[in-house]
Amino acid sequence: MEDEIIGIVPSMKKSKMLGLSYDMFTLIATPDTTVFAKVTSAMLNQVVKESREQAKAEGKGFFGQWGAQLSSTSKYAERYANMSAQAALAETPANFAIPNSSISSIRVKKKKVSDGDDGYSNVWEVTIQSDSGKMKLKTDFDPKGHFQAIYGNRVS
Repeated sequence: MEDEIIGIVPSMKKSKMLGLSYDMFTLIATPDTTVFAKVTSAMLNQVVKESREQAKAEGKGFFGQWGAQLSSTSKYAERYANMSAQAALAETPANFAIPNSSISSIRVKKKKVSDGDDGYSNVWEVTIQSDSGKMKLKTDFDPKGHFQAIYGNRVS
């Protein structure tokens, strides 16, 4: 596996158990392979704890620490920029990789979903078609630009 990381796409959710729960993954792309790195609750808890402690060390009060804690989870994927793709793949047994050459298409579709309070929010559905089948993921942000930068004209 070529180890140069050419793109990172955070917060991709893969449904499990009838869609009632999900696993979260960070996609780490190299020129040859895409690693799906599972984000565990223990990992997120550690990042939250470190962010809160750093804010406290900087003299921030309760709200400053809380803000640092909230933003830490969205910045979680940045840690992979300083890690090799091989190390990311080996991080947990749930991580896996697929060859980029096996990916035939990636479709990104925006959907409006009810938030339960008479309002709606946007969710992006991503369908990755590869030699091993179809994988469906969801995210709360538009990942199309990330995917186009990595996979080019295979993205629609």
